[in-house]
Amino acid sequence: MQEYQPDTVVTDQSTPTGTGRPLQMMSISDSVVNVLTNYVGFDGRASRSEYWWFFLASFVAYFITGLIDALAFGVELTDPTPISWILQLAIFLPTLAVAVRRIHDHGKSGWYLLVPFYNLYLCIVDGEAMPNAYGPPPTNKLG
Repeated sequence: MQEYQPDTVVTDQSTPTGTGRPLQMMSISDSVVNVLTNYVGFDGRASRSEYWWFFLASFVAYFITGLIDALAFGVELTDPTPISWILQLAIFLPTLAVAVRRIHDHGKSGWYLLVPFYNLYLCIVDGEAMPNAYGPPPTNKLG
């Protein structure tokens, strides 16, 4: 079996074998495009930059739709928020899929999303540098 060799890697010299991860970080626009084109892709792996850039873009989009709802329908707790609900429904599956792929980057099942705090830890720390059961390390390249 041939070992996977990423295109560009950062090598950690403190370990004898070294570890490899993609050198480039995914941009926010690449992250959003990649997540939305793989909106129900629960297989494979997602890098930290892909996950967190999409998280930031989602947060900004929620903030903007919240402002639009507040201007159009009012700011009381009982006022409707239809635009925010439409956004939440539109990106629910892509958000879930990228989170599962992020957990896969550690070689763990996507069901770990149901474990409080541990799922956050897995989304924060760097994933496995070598191929695992869910595929090779993400390259942060589109296509």
